[in-house]
Amino acid sequence: MNRLSEIIQNHSDLDNLVSLFKHYGVNAQFVAASVIEQFNQTSDENDDSSKETSTETEGIASNVTPELLDDLKQYCARL
Repeated sequence: MNRLSEIIQNHSDLDNLVSLFKHYGVNAQFVAASVIEQFNQTSDENDDSSKETSTETEGIASNVTPELLDDLKQYCARL
């Protein structure tokens, strides 16, 4: 049940974050490019065994798939 609570809370947090971006008119292309950059950086850090990753980015890296990165890049290109 703890995992389910985390999933639900994360969805709520993401909805709130999107609301904040919309309110201030943050550009979708900027957000997509920033997410791609962060995912790539996290992936590079995980590939380099000498670097330690924070607990915060470890969960992110485990969810990033090549398909997600490709979709984000295609989405960013459409913008």
